[in-house]
Amino acid sequence: MIRVNNLSYRYPGGCREALSRVSLKVYPGELLLLSGETGSGKSTLLSVLCGLIPSQAGGEFSGEVEVLGRKAPFSPADIFPEVAVVLQNPAEGLVADTVFSEVAFGLENLGYPEREIVLRVEEALSAVGLGGFEDRKLSELSGGERQRAALAAALALRPKLLLLDEPLAQLDHKAARRIMTLLRKLSRRGITVVLAEHRLNLAITEVDRIIHLSGGRKVYDGRPQNFTPPERSLPRPRPSRSGEVRLELRNLSFAYPGRPPIFSGVNLAFRTGERIALLGENGSGKSTFLHLLGGLLKPSGGEIRWHLPDSRDSLRVGLLLQDPDLMLVHERVASELEFTPQNLGLPKMQREIRIREVARKLDLEGHLGRNPLALSRGERLRVALGAILTGKPRVLLLDEPTTAQDPRHLSGLLSALSADLLFFSTHEEDIARALASRILRFPLSSGVKRTA
Repeated sequence: MIRVNNLSYRYPGGCREALSRVSLKVYPGELLLLSGETGSGKSTLLSVLCGLIPSQAGGEFSGEVEVLGRKAPFSPADIFPEVAVVLQNPAEGLVADTVFSEVAFGLENLGYPEREIVLRVEEALSAVGLGGFEDRKLSELSGGERQRAALAAALALRPKLLLLDEPLAQLDHKAARRIMTLLRKLSRRGITVVLAEHRLNLAITEVDRIIHLSGGRKVYDGRPQNFTPPERSLPRPRPSRSGEVRLELRNLSFAYPGRPPIFSGVNLAFRTGERIALLGENGSGKSTFLHLLGGLLKPSGGEIRWHLPDSRDSLRVGLLLQDPDLMLVHERVASELEFTPQNLGLPKMQREIRIREVARKLDLEGHLGRNPLALSRGERLRVALGAILTGKPRVLLLDEPTTAQDPRHLSGLLSALSADLLFFSTHEEDIARALASRILRFPLSSGVKRTA
């Protein structure tokens, strides 16, 4: 299905090769896992296999690549629909308004009759656990639900080769298990699946083979039973004592127009020093809750009361969105990190001190001169987070801040979090237990007073 021989690639303006002398073969019906640290070359390799590199990305390309008998360079259109791909950020590939229209889009372009389209859409949505979502708007879905909708659109094509870039990144544990079971079934039917993934504990038991990349080179290629995953070491949270009340929720309610309430009658108080983890399945209201606290949404009822002291040299509230790309507005990483302290009016020397400090904590020192959108998703997330941390916010609201982070960068990221009050959503129970002093489980029950 895939032959790669001595592949090397350097992005335009890149200081080093993203892939260096990589060779591999993939066979029909194989379920192959690509692992490696953030920036190790996993996404780049998938972009080569689907034709985005070098046909649309430019750069320096050498070696031989053959996919389904077609030799590179080729474009994604040349291998469609035999090869289907779900990119690292599924929102980039979504083109329609509703779930049905999105999943049907490729089939409509191929000219399938309406009856066949309806059948395939229903089958694909059922497979990913979105049966009954046909009329839902994509804009109203959670990140994990959009991720599954993108996968359903790929499955509806019934490809011979499926390329997936971190398909489990934003899924709750139950949904992630379901997707891995589905991929195993697809491979048994003869469909070849190649996925890049950081959540190895969920993927490793289902795959046939693992290729581990490091610095753009292949360092392991073999059976999962013989592979030792990198150890995940979570930092111990600094001990903290609860202080003054900083946030009160009084009879808080919220519902999207025409939809049932996500929560109602919620009464909670949060104090200085607390670290609150938000847990729950995809679509249970975690992101909505953070958007309410951050002021992006207005409550349907009740009120949100902040009790924060004014400060000229720090943000009151900093919000990290689930999709970090929506927050990147500059052409250099250094400019992103400088943006907040510059808007706070800090002098140049103080801004530079904050940039250096945050870049060191988030392992961004080697990327300060690069364009953020040329980085991997995990690196882009750390840039977006860094742009908040340089503002030294009193309150941090983080929507799945550990997405696309390998164990080493995960530990560094968690160690860098410091604020009077911290809220973070996650699907990782061990991270919640290690970092949080308090847990809110969604959906929140009506009139809840305290969840600890």
